[in-house]
Amino acid sequence: MKLLTSALVCLSLTATNVYAGGHEKEEEKKSGIFYDGNIEMYIDGEWPEGDMSSRAEVFAGFQTELDGGPVTWAGAGARYDTNYSLDRTLDDTIQEKQLGFGIGNTRVYIGETDAQRLGFAKTSKMGAPVIIIEPNSRIDHKEKVVVTFGGWENNDEFKFNQYRLKRDMPFGGVVGWDPESKTMYAGATARVSILDVSYMQISTDGKATQRGYSVGTSFHRMGVPVALGVEQWDDGGQVRRDYGMMYNVSKEVMLTAHRVEDDDIGFTYNYFGALYNQGPMEYGLWFHQDKKMVGRYGNADFDDSLKATIKYKF
Repeated sequence: MKLLTSALVCLSLTATNVYAGGHEKEEEKKSGIFYDGNIEMYIDGEWPEGDMSSRAEVFAGFQTELDGGPVTWAGAGARYDTNYSLDRTLDDTIQEKQLGFGIGNTRVYIGETDAQRLGFAKTSKMGAPVIIIEPNSRIDHKEKVVVTFGGWENNDEFKFNQYRLKRDMPFGGVVGWDPESKTMYAGATARVSILDVSYMQISTDGKATQRGYSVGTSFHRMGVPVALGVEQWDDGGQVRRDYGMMYNVSKEVMLTAHRVEDDDIGFTYNYFGALYNQGPMEYGLWFHQDKKMVGRYGNADFDDSLKATIKYKF
């Protein structure tokens, strides 16, 4: 919280200095409040909270383009989630409180941000665990400072679960620092021909260094609506992998398939999904196959299962 408070003071002073140039240019600046969210219903016989459960989340903030000084963009955002999947003890609380400012195409994010994950976006899935190895991970929202630079197409609303690279600068980098756990994040993504190749290293004092690799490609430019990806994480000998494919049948219908090998709690299985979008509504059907757990929490086999989701997006 100290990081966020200090940053808020600095950002307020910066914005005040930039706006002091006069009112005649304010109409040219891109600025305003943003918000989005969803209300979702899960239908899952294996869900700990019953066969049916619900979730609602809202992400909101403010962002603006600036001129008259070195800082060209500034913003802030936060999330409210009734089922905060990264830490269920934080259900029904406001999380992911963060600030950001930009100098050219370089961005600095301060607070409970996951900007370090750029380059490691995932295709659509439901009920499949993400590959998390330690409390500090590629998707954690611990309080930190993250600097992104290079050819990222910056998202002004603090959404980092997807990314795009500029055609004239097809590479981007990320450096982050968590002062509480003394953890350094460093990553890079580059487009090589039709492949996006990413590498990330997470180094924490007293722990094995985590190393992640990701390779993905899309054939949409060739008229084939298919995307493929492979991700691997190694935390000093323990290797986890995730293979994924996404196929757009139409603008409304998407099919996805994944295989996870030895996730964060030892699961290995296949899962398949079908998504149908109609206006603000999204309907999903998911099939989990051949699920096994080996290792850290015992050994077990699980029956194949079907799950469904109904989501209203706003």
